[in-house]
Amino acid sequence: MAHVHAPGLVLRFDPQTLSDHGATFAGSDDTEFSTQYFVCLESTAKDALWIPLFAGPRPGRKGIAAAAKSGHAQWTRNSSFYDAGHLCRIGHKAAQKAAEAARDHSTSKAPNRLALEHVPPRAEFPDDSAFRPMASGATIR
Repeated sequence: MAHVHAPGLVLRFDPQTLSDHGATFAGSDDTEFSTQYFVCLESTAKDALWIPLFAGPRPGRKGIAAAAKSGHAQWTRNSSFYDAGHLCRIGHKAAQKAAEAARDHSTSKAPNRLALEHVPPRAEFPDDSAFRPMASGATIR
């Protein structure tokens, strides 16, 4: 399941695995993580910025158009929302291990994707100085 971590790639991650492998997070202290989808915002040679996606609306969350999704039915058939206050920096090896732990269904030949024109701009999210280690055993709701 070797994916090229590029903007628009969507993977399901296990947060405990992310935490165990040094992922960092920018967002509110009361954020809780669970196994969920994340969309790649941008990528470097060593890591990538990933936006956690939520299944339901809440104040401050923005919806993702169903027509912008492609890939496995588990990803495409459900509603998705993001909060511009939440962003993760995840090393590529940590992303691979967390996707395996979460039993992500996408493959390198048939990846889950969010159309590039629907990937939010980096400027919407916290800057690099806001990142801190992910809390272990956390869940996002």
